[in-house]
Amino acid sequence: MQKEGKCVEDFSKATISNNFMFRLVMEKPELCRQLLERVLEVEIKEISYPEGEKSLEAQLTSKGIRLDIYVTLADGTVVDVEMQASDAYKKAFGKRTRYYQSVLDNDALKKGELYSKLRRTYIIFICTFDPFEDNFARYTFSTLCHENVELSLNEGVYKIFLNTQGDRHKISQALSNLLDYINNNEPNDDFTRSLQNEVELQRDDDGKRALYMTYNQTLMEMEEQGKNAGRIEGIRAGRLETVLSLFRKSKLTEEEAAEEAGITVEEFRGIIAERNK
Repeated sequence: MQKEGKCVEDFSKATISNNFMFRLVMEKPELCRQLLERVLEVEIKEISYPEGEKSLEAQLTSKGIRLDIYVTLADGTVVDVEMQASDAYKKAFGKRTRYYQSVLDNDALKKGELYSKLRRTYIIFICTFDPFEDNFARYTFSTLCHENVELSLNEGVYKIFLNTQGDRHKISQALSNLLDYINNNEPNDDFTRSLQNEVELQRDDDGKRALYMTYNQTLMEMEEQGKNAGRIEGIRAGRLETVLSLFRKSKLTEEEAAEEAGITVEEFRGIIAERNK
């Protein structure tokens, strides 16, 4: 049952900028390949899904929900794409891309690759807002030397943020068409018409509509669990501060304080040592 006050977009009206719909559409390899060609501005012969084209439905039954698009190109390049329609967390974008990069590299190293063999990686955020307030339609980041911007670390990692609201002068017409389509949901060339056709097919799929509701319910449950965990942690923190105050006033022994705080004596001594630094 949907919780009161939680607004969920009607699936019959969902557009390509809805991250759930975006994932469904990008599960079509040919559409995903053409989108990446426009974003990266290179010819791509084929793509593959490392998890064997693992469906969104399968992911809903796993421990975590992944909505980003993770594919590899024929030359081994790894590409991670995410649709971002809310600017609520844009201040954390840098750290989010850092985390995604660590996950991709860790996955590669688990498969036995050497550091020197880590593959080139692109992490792409498609934003329906300007993430950095400079009005660029495309922001591209790689690691450069502060003292000499001509010097690159060449670690093979690129982070691209597309801004559907940005100035189109420095990007290709093909990419501009894609950003316009994401903005207004009006197809303007053959590729965006193909995207819109797929969106409409997904909207009419009763199974996908049910999956959408399951997905949103799962998200709400995870959010509620997080809030409950935060409340419990807050109570524990408050209780610990009270115990520490009583201990400092010599009203509790170490053993009594640890028991009141619900931790071991060793943990309590560690906290005391840390506070006394």
